[in-house]
Amino acid sequence: MRFHFGEWKSERLKANPKRGVGFEEVQEVFSHPYYLDQRSDLLEQYRAIGWVREQLYSVIFEVREDEEGEYLPPRDSLEGH
Repeated sequence: MRFHFGEWKSERLKANPKRGVGFEEVQEVFSHPYYLDQRSDLLEQYRAIGWVREQLYSVIFEVREDEEGEYLPPRDSLEGH
């Protein structure tokens, strides 16, 4: 699976003391077992809950497709728990 995200959004999330992690790091959620459910039928939004740096995170994302296949463009919603 490929990931696509705006670097400025990732930097903004890293700078936020409440978050402290960017999209580059949050990709770790998908490299371990994680919980997945469909958040909304609109835009086919999903939520993955898993571990990043020994901390539990939830990631809201959409799966999109282009000529190279599927890719994940994470949404602006990144929640640390």
